[in-house]
Amino acid sequence: MTNALRPDLVVLLGDYVDSTVEAIHDLTPALSSLDARLGVFGILGNHDHWKGARIVQEAMERAGISILKNSGITLAYGGAELFLAGLDSAWAGHPDLSATLARRREGVPTVLLAHEPDFADTAAADGRVALQLSGHSHGGQVRFPLIGALRLPSWGRRYDHGQYRVRDMALYTNRGIGMVGVPVRFNCPPEITEVTLCEG
Repeated sequence: MTNALRPDLVVLLGDYVDSTVEAIHDLTPALSSLDARLGVFGILGNHDHWKGARIVQEAMERAGISILKNSGITLAYGGAELFLAGLDSAWAGHPDLSATLARRREGVPTVLLAHEPDFADTAAADGRVALQLSGHSHGGQVRFPLIGALRLPSWGRRYDHGQYRVRDMALYTNRGIGMVGVPVRFNCPPEITEVTLCEG
């Protein structure tokens, strides 16, 4: 489905494994087929850290997916530039926003990949990030009308799914395609999000 969108860029937002780190070797053959003109990039999530961050990162990179860990890269597109930044997990890693944005040139629009959406308050206060893309919460997996999600993880309670505005920064929290804990989704379908960036 992702390749059918013919994306310029694909980003993966972490938590590739849950029960065992060895599961990454079952996942990466599918992920290696992702195709985007500017590349496929990812970050690590808290579960990746808890199960074995080094093993996950090495497997992802062997599959052709560049893992950004407190680092960023300038991408050229149509005569313009975009700075793609990837933060280490706020919950389980060692996030360093200053290091993540260190190679960013002044004035270059910046997209921050931050696994945990509630990091948005810090990113927005910094002022250099135009858009934060996050995952982590799974949207709660089970959502009821008027009530919302029954259970949300730490760092995923303020901005649990969908689109937000945090100060001058846009934020989108993706519900993901997997599940954690009880393998149930209700009123919270998995999603692949297509984001169109516009000048202005």
